[in-house]
Amino acid sequence: MLSATRRGRETPGKERLGPPFRLFQSAVVSSDLADGIYKIAVPLLALGISRSAVAVGAVGLAVRLPWLIATLPAGVLADRYPPRSVMRWASAVRLPLVAAMCALAATDRLPLWALVVTAFLIGCAGIFVDVAAQSQLPRLVPVGQLPKANASLQSTQMFLAQLIGPALGGYVVALGSGGGLAVVVALYVVTVWGLGLLPAAVEQAAAGHARPATGPARAGGGRRSSFGSLVAELGEGLRYFRGRGDLARLATAAAVNNLSYSMCLTMLPLWAVRPGRLGLSETGYGLLLTFLAVGSILAGLVTGRILDAVGDGPVMRFGAPLLGLCFLALAVPAVPVIALGLFVYGLVSMVWNVTVTSYRQATIPLPLFGRVNAAYRWLTWGVIPFGSLFGGTLAATAGTTWVFLTAGALPLVAAALLPPPRPRTVPEAPASDAPASDAPVSEAPVP
Repeated sequence: MLSATRRGRETPGKERLGPPFRLFQSAVVSSDLADGIYKIAVPLLALGISRSAVAVGAVGLAVRLPWLIATLPAGVLADRYPPRSVMRWASAVRLPLVAAMCALAATDRLPLWALVVTAFLIGCAGIFVDVAAQSQLPRLVPVGQLPKANASLQSTQMFLAQLIGPALGGYVVALGSGGGLAVVVALYVVTVWGLGLLPAAVEQAAAGHARPATGPARAGGGRRSSFGSLVAELGEGLRYFRGRGDLARLATAAAVNNLSYSMCLTMLPLWAVRPGRLGLSETGYGLLLTFLAVGSILAGLVTGRILDAVGDGPVMRFGAPLLGLCFLALAVPAVPVIALGLFVYGLVSMVWNVTVTSYRQATIPLPLFGRVNAAYRWLTWGVIPFGSLFGGTLAATAGTTWVFLTAGALPLVAAALLPPPRPRTVPEAPASDAPASDAPVSEAPVP
């Protein structure tokens, strides 16, 4: 397992996770269940408006473009304010937007442009929730429990967001109503309520980590709120990220994978849903995606054993090219083959994500974590909108099959060209401009 730890936070990973984590997990998975329904409902609603590949790609772009625009500001806020509060307010902002989409869909008055605009705004709010959630987790559990906590959280998220959510989303859209979006609104309310129940001590602890040790501040500890100070704080996180070659190379591998994933998932409804090549119904499409969730859930149960058996390095080095093979399987016009490809993708990606996420949380100092993690995710998730756009253009010009073939080739080429990063150790409170130490992390090989 990971051995790069912060001083004073080592705790054996076999200890039980505490009640604050379980409460936090409940709030997060409620949000993710809503996201699972929402993200299936939106492209299927788009298909009901237009079956044009360009139109479907535009909706996919609107859903994913917020990662390029909102991620870095979300990281600054996650460091300036308690991450729990950022999550709660962003969840509240989504409520009226989803309610408006729900009302329009239920009355068959939802035009394509309105779907694109509301999907974009909802996505922006969701970015703040997701970025703040990763900043909150290291404040809830000791570093030795991060792999266990991430595996538990991500497998539960996958079960609800990818297994239950898609099935419900496909079923509701098949009925031709906006009822699924009403469920989304209710679940977001539960998220806001659950985050409000976190103990005050957790909020205070998060606030204590919110300011970087060297960041700009007024006398007496007050925060500056000017645009210049926000830019300065963001620059501090970006400089730290630039000094971490291990994070930059991991981000490159993840970005290539996410580009391919976006291409495939954007065009998969056009490939799978009748009159597409597979001839599935909307409900059948939602059920097909459950194979992705089943693989991820299984991985959540065995990730710790896999890491104990083979170590971090092999998982992070060979995970990305294996994902490329899964994308290639989607080009085969046979439901069993595609289901197997989604299952293996879910399994491998879960193990890979838990390993990389835990490594970041263990080696990035908490006062800088929101901004550095946002820089990482800006690179890895910012490419997703281009995947949607590229996938739609490629499908319209060369055919949907080429989308999956190209998406599968990209991770394989990247794995062949990308040198493995050298693992580094991180001081607890580095100077704002100082990169991480070049000393290798003992017994924590990272490719």
